[in-house]
Amino acid sequence: MLNIIIFGSPGAGKGTQAELIVLEYKLTHLSSGEILRRESQNSEFGNKIKKYQNAGKLVPNDLVIKMVNEEIKKNLLGAGFVFDGYPRNIKQAKALDKIFKDKEKTIDLVLNLHLSEREAIQRIIVRSHTSGRSDDNLKTIENRFLAYRTQTTPLLKYYRTQKKVITVDGRLTITAISKQIKKILDTYKN
Repeated sequence: MLNIIIFGSPGAGKGTQAELIVLEYKLTHLSSGEILRRESQNSEFGNKIKKYQNAGKLVPNDLVIKMVNEEIKKNLLGAGFVFDGYPRNIKQAKALDKIFKDKEKTIDLVLNLHLSEREAIQRIIVRSHTSGRSDDNLKTIENRFLAYRTQTTPLLKYYRTQKKVITVDGRLTITAISKQIKKILDTYKN
């Protein structure tokens, strides 16, 4: 079993790389953004979730942790997980550690897709023309980066102390990033 987290700023390509990893290694892709978008359409929490997302704010920890925990329980018998956009802060990271410890599992690796904020914003603006995502507008993007800097960036230190972080140059092409990630993951699979 291989459990990894893809870490990076908004627009760094976490979702794209997670999908490629899932295809190659048959892992379960758990994207907190996708889970929240799906739940915002189909659950009692929908309006709450939409309000936070449309403002570019993070959905409260307890709600996100509960939804992700349910997804983990549903997929425990698979080859492992790729976490994309989760955890987003220390409280969520500690909750994930506890969930995995209870299941006698661990996070093996954190892939940090490094990209400057300026480059990431340019990517998001380009993506906004095709994505149809309501959170791809300039004001929301600015709020997402503020939340990323203040709440999410400390996770790098948290996982570095556990010696789990490997940084990948997020400026490269999708294919070049994917090749680097494959080399890294192949060493963890063996």
